Amino acid sequence: MASAPANVIIPRSTLDARMRRAFALARVSRDALRRAHAIGGVVNDVAGVERRARVGEDVSRRRTMTARASSRVDVVMRGDVRGVGKMFCVRTRAYGSETMRFQAETRRLLDIVTNSLYADKEVFARELVSNASDALERARHEALERGVDPGRLEIRITTDDADGKTLVIEDDGRGMTREELVENLGTIAKSGSKAFLEGLEGAGADAASNIIGKFGVGFYASFMVSDKVEVISNAGERGDGKAWKWSSTGDGTFTIEEASESDGAPSRGTKIILHVKEDEKHLVSKWGIETVLKKYSSFVGFPLLLNGHRTNDVGALWLKDEKDLTDEESIAFYRFISGAGDMPTFRMAFKADAPMTIRSLVYFPAENPERLAGFGGQANSGVSLYARRVLIQDKTERLLPPFLRFVRGVVDCEDIPLNISRESLQDSMLVMRLGQIITKRILKFLDEKAKKDAKAYNKWFANLGFFLKEGVCSEYAYKQELAELLRYESSSTEAGELTSFREYAERMAPSQENVYYIVAPSRQQAEASPYLEAAKSRGYEVLFLYAHIDEFVMQHLMSVAGKKLLSVEAANLDVGDSKSEDAGTMDETAKSELCKWFGDEALGGRLKEVKMSSRLVSSPALISGHEPEAMRRYRMVQTMASDAAASKKLAEMSNDFSMLTLELNPKHEMIRRINAARVSADEDTRRLAALVAEQIFDNARVAAGSLDDPRAMLGRLNEILEKTLPK
Repeated sequence: MASAPANVIIPRSTLDARMRRAFALARVSRDALRRAHAIGGVVNDVAGVERRARVGEDVSRRRTMTARASSRVDVVMRGDVRGVGKMFCVRTRAYGSETMRFQAETRRLLDIVTNSLYADKEVFARELVSNASDALERARHEALERGVDPGRLEIRITTDDADGKTLVIEDDGRGMTREELVENLGTIAKSGSKAFLEGLEGAGADAASNIIGKFGVGFYASFMVSDKVEVISNAGERGDGKAWKWSSTGDGTFTIEEASESDGAPSRGTKIILHVKEDEKHLVSKWGIETVLKKYSSFVGFPLLLNGHRTNDVGALWLKDEKDLTDEESIAFYRFISGAGDMPTFRMAFKADAPMTIRSLVYFPAENPERLAGFGGQANSGVSLYARRVLIQDKTERLLPPFLRFVRGVVDCEDIPLNISRESLQDSMLVMRLGQIITKRILKFLDEKAKKDAKAYNKWFANLGFFLKEGVCSEYAYKQELAELLRYESSSTEAGELTSFREYAERMAPSQENVYYIVAPSRQQAEASPYLEAAKSRGYEVLFLYAHIDEFVMQHLMSVAGKKLLSVEAANLDVGDSKSEDAGTMDETAKSELCKWFGDEALGGRLKEVKMSSRLVSSPALISGHEPEAMRRYRMVQTMASDAAASKKLAEMSNDFSMLTLELNPKHEMIRRINAARVSADEDTRRLAALVAEQIFDNARVAAGSLDDPRAMLGRLNEILEKTLPK
């Protein structure tokens, strides 16, 4: 038989035996039909030549149709007719309704969408609301182009709280014609929103920014919770004056027919009716839907009504300019997204169109959000990621570095690459770039606030500065920007008054080469420290660091403004120009003998060295070579968390003085008296001299913060008091 020309109707009488067998097999082989490819009646054969064979046969006696008795069966052939088992699909047609198979391998793809694509079934509501929002935006845009009133534009959701069998989602959007229902819903991954965006020109930029969908699979998420889905749509003035009804049970076929009066078709727009699965009714209750809407769709750009009550009262404020934000609506928005009850100290509205389209609104809380997290607790990220006003990730962990977890707010980026379910991000490098842009903008914003309103910033820093210090230790890339934001008290400021490294550098003496600091539990102890005496005598300002983390911060920074950061404990500064020595000052021989007595007899050879010091003014002694206070505190925490053997080992380490040096002030009256008492003929006096020498050593350990348990001194102190009181 010669090849038939393309698109000709071949009478049954001309078909050969192979065609008759093919038709018979196609009619009886259901498995073959399910594997067949529906391609609209025109297909390519192996040689690339289009053929179409339409065979008319009355099958009314063998098949019950949903409409009238006169029916037809279309057999669509693809490739060689001998490939009967794979190459056919059947489309039943009636006057009033038509049942079709989905396009594009949809039986398998629909199963993936329904069972595997989405992590949480609740997102079906987000997807349907997003589709409705896009339809409304398109209707609004078309009305503006024609210069007419778009009419009511809202999304209405109705729950069936009586038995939970149905859920209705309706919008006043542009609706769909019969052909659009077949094209958009009959083909998975066919996105009407994406086609709309591609057709927009420059004048449609505003509409483009409000369109959400682009993958064309969101609608099919409804089958995750539904046994059957009905879509009743009316295209209004641009349609044929009829409303059409699309329905499917998700089994690979769908039915299209004219909507009846009982369907309650809208005059323009789309109405979706979900016939809910028995085990998914909890998701479509009023409470369940409201929870999902507040989580994902609170900022949809059109009124969203649930059983007649609006659920999206708070607007998407991040789309506004800073000058258009009122304090009242801003505070309401902050409390809505954060769940906090405090008043934010600062807010930052940031927009950018290059290199990425970003709209963000972030807040800086007045109170530390981790105070309620308990000992060792850590707050989650407070920034949520949106794309075109729809939530993508709540409390996004990967966006900002951990030290900014105190920030609360929203980042909306149109350019972030999403997976098809819109539940996760695909291009990690692009997301990292977005995070870097936001992070740098936040640090720049805080620096500007610190300069413009130092009082407000310093008050905020006192409560939340810990996070910035953590950032210095954990994020090398931002440590210099963070250094500009740090604030400390100093020997040149009043109690409670903070200063920056920049201000410190401006006050430095010309001869000063380093930025000096001291770690102490309080200002009182810092000012009383013997390590401060040499710096004070030279007129050097010293920063006071009170927090455990501060010493680690200094070790990570190492330098600021070209000046090295140095602890006064390790600086080895002398007191500068010494005045004429007092008459009672010891000579070099006496100094040497006293140091030897201190080390060998009074302290039993436990120290590395005892020597005279030029660093002291009013204190009798200090120690050097000891571990930093921050490390000592860390060791104490480790001791508490360790078993008995480890705790014993750590305790032995704290009582190991072999690396310590005791420095004595030869000008101090107490040192001179000990020198005289140690060679006294009276045994009690010599004993008292040894006891006081030990106490001076322990006092120096207290000043250095290296004495873990002061109770060991009590027996000695009691004996000293006993010997000094008159008998």
